[in-house]
Amino acid sequence: MMLLGSMTLSAQEYKELWLVGSAVPGGAQRLQKVSDGDYKYAGTLMAGELRVSTTRKAGKQTLFLAPVQPDANVVNHGLLWQSTADASSPAWQVVVTEDRYRLHVYPDSHQLRGEIVQPWGELFIGGGATASGWKEGKMQLMTRDVENPFLWTWEGELKRHDGIEEPTSFKFQGQDRWYPKALHPYVQGTDILKDTRLRTGGSDTKWTLSADGIYRISIDLFNETVKAVKVK
Repeated sequence: MMLLGSMTLSAQEYKELWLVGSAVPGGAQRLQKVSDGDYKYAGTLMAGELRVSTTRKAGKQTLFLAPVQPDANVVNHGLLWQSTADASSPAWQVVVTEDRYRLHVYPDSHQLRGEIVQPWGELFIGGGATASGWKEGKMQLMTRDVENPFLWTWEGELKRHDGIEEPTSFKFQGQDRWYPKALHPYVQGTDILKDTRLRTGGSDTKWTLSADGIYRISIDLFNETVKAVKVK
C-alpha cells in the first residue's frame, strides 16, 4: 500500500470514511460502506475543497486519503490517492455546486472515482431468466417514474429457461444491447430478493433466480439500489 506519513491501514481495517471540508454539506458527511472494497457518497457537494478522512474530526489517529496529483477534481474516471496523517495534504477539488454527485472510494485499488450523475433515457431487464433470453433488441423495458427520473420499475415473470446459456441469470442494461451501460450485483449469483446493492458498470456479474414467479422490481439509479418483491 502506498503511504505518506507514518500510518497506514488495510482495506478491511477502515471502520469508516468521511468527507470533510468546505465542499461538504454541514462540513462532514459519512460515506456508506457498500463493501470492504467500496465506500460511497451520493448527494450534494458545493464548490470548494474536500478531504476523505478516517474520522469526522481530525485527531492523532486520523488518516487522510489524499490525491496523488495536485488539484485533483472529484469528477474523474478513477484517480489514485495515498494515505497520510498530514492534515495539510492536498485536497480534492469540487468545481461546481450540484445535488447529483456520486463518489466511490476504493481502498483496494487506492482510487477515488466521481461523477455528476445524469438520468438514463432507458433501462431494460434481460437475461436467461427473462422471456427474451439473451437476445439484443428483445429486452424488456422498465418504466421510469414521472417525478424522479432516477427511479425505474418493472413487473413480470422471471423463470428458469432450460436449453439456453445461464438459464436463471439476468441483469439490467441502459440500452437494448449489452454495451455500454449496465447494472450488476456486487457478487455473482446474487439473489435479488436478499440484497439491495447494485453497481454501475464493472465486471459482468449477474443476479441468479432462486424461484420462478412474478416479480416487481424497483431500481434507484442515483443511489444504486434495487428492491425486488415476489408478487406470486
